[in-house]
Amino acid sequence: MVEILVDGYPVHVIRSDTYVHHLMNERIGDGCYGFSCALQDTVVSDSAVVEARLANLGTVVGAPIVLSESSEDASQHSDRGSIRWLGGLRFSGWISRDQELATGNVLVDGILITRVRPSKWSHIGTSEADAQAVRAFDFNLPKKFADGNAHQLVVADDAGENIGGGPLVFIAYADGLLEAVAGQALSEQEGLRARLLDRLLPMSVPFSHYGDWRERIPVLLGPIAPLACAVILVGTGAMEETLESLNEQTYDEWIAASLPHTADPLDLRPELTQEFLTSDGADCDFVVFALAGTLFAPSALQRFASAFAEFPDAQVVYADLDLQSNDGSIWPLALPAFDYERMLEQGYCAYLFAMRRGTAERSLAAGVSNLYRLFNSVLDDGTASHANIVHLPGPLATLPHFDKNAAGLTLTAATGAHLQHKGIRAQAMVCPAGILPAARIMRAYDRVPTTIIILTRNRHHLLRNCIESIRPAVERTGAQIVVVDNDSSDPDTLNYLVEIERRIATVLHISGEFNFPRLNNCAAEVARGEILCLLNNDVKALDDQWLDEMLSRIAERDVGAVGALLIWPSGVVQHGGVVLGPSFAAAHAFNDRVDSDGGYGDLLRVAHECSAVTGACLVTRRRDFLEVGGMDEVRFPVNFNDVDYCLKLRAKGRRIVFTPHARLVHLESASRGRDVRADQEKRFERELQNLRAKWGTVIAADPYYSPMLSRDAIPFSALAWPAPPMEARVNRPPVPVHIPPGF
Repeated sequence: MVEILVDGYPVHVIRSDTYVHHLMNERIGDGCYGFSCALQDTVVSDSAVVEARLANLGTVVGAPIVLSESSEDASQHSDRGSIRWLGGLRFSGWISRDQELATGNVLVDGILITRVRPSKWSHIGTSEADAQAVRAFDFNLPKKFADGNAHQLVVADDAGENIGGGPLVFIAYADGLLEAVAGQALSEQEGLRARLLDRLLPMSVPFSHYGDWRERIPVLLGPIAPLACAVILVGTGAMEETLESLNEQTYDEWIAASLPHTADPLDLRPELTQEFLTSDGADCDFVVFALAGTLFAPSALQRFASAFAEFPDAQVVYADLDLQSNDGSIWPLALPAFDYERMLEQGYCAYLFAMRRGTAERSLAAGVSNLYRLFNSVLDDGTASHANIVHLPGPLATLPHFDKNAAGLTLTAATGAHLQHKGIRAQAMVCPAGILPAARIMRAYDRVPTTIIILTRNRHHLLRNCIESIRPAVERTGAQIVVVDNDSSDPDTLNYLVEIERRIATVLHISGEFNFPRLNNCAAEVARGEILCLLNNDVKALDDQWLDEMLSRIAERDVGAVGALLIWPSGVVQHGGVVLGPSFAAAHAFNDRVDSDGGYGDLLRVAHECSAVTGACLVTRRRDFLEVGGMDEVRFPVNFNDVDYCLKLRAKGRRIVFTPHARLVHLESASRGRDVRADQEKRFERELQNLRAKWGTVIAADPYYSPMLSRDAIPFSALAWPAPPMEARVNRPPVPVHIPPGF
């Protein structure tokens, strides 16, 4: 009996029962040594290697067959493009690889509804040879199609040819299915099904419709707290406009002061602030700090007061902001629950925040001289934590224009002063401003033994390119390379493994079906390094600094894992951090951006925290890895094991950091292939069910992703509808659900 394997997965078991005449000279058996089979296109369309082995023994029969690297599924590689439904009334896709200005004609039920032009980017191809960045489109249909009926959609190019086949069948509800069936006599189970469907096929609203969306946003004001408020305004903005917005507040217990401005737009003048708080502001319970020219929403001060009343231990509360473009239009800057790393590099929370009076007085007495330093000083001595900092989703003010270059210098100095106060050796450098000023932090770290773990099976050219690209970083850091070979049978690969074992790597040979956690767990057990770097064999470094950058982030004691910016060979972003929630699952951020793009809120310019990062390039401590039991070999053998691992670290109070300052190229699934066969799809669904069962609460409310933003498959690209209540929140560790064996 012979087993046929495709990329290491068994797809056929056949009997060797074909007579082979020239082998009868051996006079062994009946001469039936031959076998043959045909593999369907769906099995090999996105695969790399076909091989034969004796069933149950694993003995390789002959040499493996290496398939063409360009055997990508034709429907995805069509010159005309592709289209997908993101849920609700939103669709995305790409059109015409060659014509940048090609137009797509959108027809619903056979009627032309609109025309779309490419305005974004997408990636196609499975190898460096055929990888391309193509122009992509994204559109929402009119609200009239959210009527609960099934519709058919086609996008045709100018030649009348359908893009990506079709038609697509979709169904949408104006305010979600749960709202559509509200008032009907539904059972609890039916209500749960409706809520789940809304999570799987979410509605969304384009950012360009923010004005209409904002009018319908469900903001929970809460009771008016019996607290008095002082408002301190700094900078050169239009004070009259700010006072006008303060006079329209639903909250009456406030008094305001504008400090004399200097060349620094965030200069605080601590002595004058203290003088005001001991005189006119003597009765205030909390202090709001903002830039002069800020336009407060009518509910702003009431929401600050309610947050302090709701969270008795809160020392600081900060809020989302609206940004005004040059043409006067308003755009939302939806922020995360407290993100320490982003605070250091962007100071994102220092433009509109409130402090309890005692907290503010202690920092002012220490001589802090700007808003960035005032905010981060709360964390100087370790007495405050993430749980003491509250985030208010939903913009509470419009940020005025200010000198971002001057503010960047202030931010850099304030971050450096904070780290110095904490005893952390680091260098802070000012960076070019984007939407907000930015800095880059490079922590000094003591060199500790590091082990880079690379899994491989056949495809020796991938492994060779990977190792050659990382060797400069390996030499700089003195890292150990451990290559885990999972049943390679290709002679060239086997020869290369012998070659590198003699010179630059330790090679472990581990047999059995591909199981990402099992292979990494085995390597971690024998690794010599205190730091582990999990690295896919289809990743290539772009410089020799990437590992230094990641090691400097993991040097912070409370950081559990660090991820890098990964780019497809086409130049489109493959991994910009992992967001929980899209389609009630997990998704990589910024797959619709090229690597030169700053990303939403400049998240591709500054280091920040997220709930998880990809295991394709992940740095973590070996002791943390072992403490949480490594990766889950049973529930997540191929998919979501990195997400589960990061969430286990977060449950222990560790932070997960994504840094765009470490950049590498990733082919993504070039070695293992994508999950396109029926057995792989079933395994993927099983792993997704396990993720939802274990981490469903945090998937439904990722602290690093705003409830304002859409939950469809492209994070940070649209507004959620219906929007959940904009409730005050803190960044707490997630709590897993214990799943008994067999469930």
